[in-house]
Amino acid sequence: MQSEQTVAEMANEVLTRQAESEAERSGEPIEEAMGAVVETEAGKQLADLRDGPHGEEGVEEWQVGLAQERAQERAEDLGGQLGEVPEHPTHG
Repeated sequence: MQSEQTVAEMANEVLTRQAESEAERSGEPIEEAMGAVVETEAGKQLADLRDGPHGEEGVEEWQVGLAQERAQERAEDLGGQLGEVPEHPTHG
C-alpha cells in the first residue's frame, strides 16, 4: 500500500494478486481467475469497496474516516448501555 494510493487502487491491487495466485494454482486464464476471486465473500467486499463511494479517496484519508466512524459507534453503544442502568428499589 502506498500513501498516495486511492482505495480503488488498493482494492484492485489485492484482487489482482489474488487472481494471479488463483490462475497460477488452477492453470486458468487470469480473467477467469478474477471472476472466481470476485465471487468469494472477501472478493465481493473488495469489489464493493473499489466501486463504492470511497473508491477515489486516498487510503489514509479513508482509514482515518473509518476509524472515526467506528469510534463514534462505540461511544454511542457505550452511551446507550450506560443509559440502561436499572433503577434501585427504594426501601420504605
